[in-house]
Amino acid sequence: MHAETSEIISQPAGIIYPLVRDKMDVLVPYIPNVDKIECIKSERTSDTILEVHNIWYAKAEIPAVVKSFVKPDLFKWNDYAVWKDEENCVDFRIESFVANKLYDLSGTNYFLPHGDDKTELKVTFDLEIHPERMPGVPRFLAKRAKPAIEEFIRKMLTPNLLSLAKGLNIYFAEHPPAKKKPVKKKAAAKKKKSTT
Repeated sequence: MHAETSEIISQPAGIIYPLVRDKMDVLVPYIPNVDKIECIKSERTSDTILEVHNIWYAKAEIPAVVKSFVKPDLFKWNDYAVWKDEENCVDFRIESFVANKLYDLSGTNYFLPHGDDKTELKVTFDLEIHPERMPGVPRFLAKRAKPAIEEFIRKMLTPNLLSLAKGLNIYFAEHPPAKKKPVKKKAAAKKKKSTT
């Protein structure tokens, strides 16, 4: 499955990009189906490249057909990200915590300036699910439960990828960045006189 979405965020890329790169945990309340995000590693490999490993913890309802086989670790995943500051983008690869090959998910998020005061967030990703590789689910059941497992994994992962822009807009509606006060000409002139 390939998916792309593009939405406008009501803040400039210079504010959006570092917030998502460096403080993703503050956005958790604005991302559906996510309980928490834990940063495992954040390392600069050059002046413009940052490699990050986060663990995401999901909130999800388990389909009845596989409920007895599903382990709690299914509700978390490894997120390996390479942030490219010069390009205002991040390449990511997601791995299941339960089984590395349960699904293949990778993509790129672009934080593109949209005028002087807005950002276009373009999210692209490819997702391929392999429910037959789900540990603990008998092969005969995996075949029968394949559609339910695929739908469950899709519902757990894709809303978070596709709704980041909406979450950012809500976040900034509740937490507007401080606006810089313009320097008054008279005050600046007085300062200049007092220094001479």
